[in-house]
Amino acid sequence: MLLASSRRGRAWRALFVATLVALSGAALTGGAPHAAAEASRRAWLGVELEPGPAGGVVAKHVITSSPAAKAGIADGDQVVAADGVPLEDPKQLVARVALAGPGNVVNLRIRRGGRERDVAPTLVPFPGQDQILRLDKIGTFAPAWRSLTTVAGTVPASVGALRGNVVLLDFWATWCGPCRLMAPQLSKWHATYAAQGLRVVGVTTDSVGVATKTAQALSMRYAVASDASESTSAAYGVRALPTMFVIDKKGVIREVVVGYDPSRHAEIEKLLQALLSEPAPSP
Repeated sequence: MLLASSRRGRAWRALFVATLVALSGAALTGGAPHAAAEASRRAWLGVELEPGPAGGVVAKHVITSSPAAKAGIADGDQVVAADGVPLEDPKQLVARVALAGPGNVVNLRIRRGGRERDVAPTLVPFPGQDQILRLDKIGTFAPAWRSLTTVAGTVPASVGALRGNVVLLDFWATWCGPCRLMAPQLSKWHATYAAQGLRVVGVTTDSVGVATKTAQALSMRYAVASDASESTSAAYGVRALPTMFVIDKKGVIREVVVGYDPSRHAEIEKLLQALLSEPAPSP
């Protein structure tokens, strides 16, 4: 599988360090021979954190199907304490998760709407960023598009406007080699299934001018949009390129594919055929 790290990666890593992807002290020794052992010691809670407006720790986003979500933690909750220790900074909670390790419970006090309660999520091994994205998005409605500018073809004003169609939403960049390799396959799927209701939309954070030249050079036959503000990419949680979302006729994300892997094309095409055969949703 080929992929390219998003140029926003460095900025996002500062945020995602608080997703509680934490290592125990022993795992910090590093080195390739220790990779498997390190992974087994990484504990995951599944919360993106940010400092509270008046101190403390706030759950900026809780990953769907994560230990935190299963324990009942929701976006916007304040995490008041961990294992009886008051929290004043997200790093304290990251450290607590690292200390507990996978398979163990971390006792959290949560404040929501002025009321406090205790939850006790069981930590799991870090599933990897690709799987985290799949856990968070598959089975949920596709996020709204924000500030997209048409580069080529017809880009609807909203993802909701495509309800009743199957959508392939591909995040790419002009500088991304694997994205360039993926473009001909997307054009092929567009040509094969557009008449049956498939809509392919490519989204890049590159400017309209730069994206236009590349779309023409790669003969992209499908709709292409510029997400110069990066707001749509952020809404979909894109951290590596290419990343493709398969959205059904109801607007629900059914699959997330990260990277360029030709061995998966037959599988993806089979899914597209199955989704295209599903009945259209009621008005």
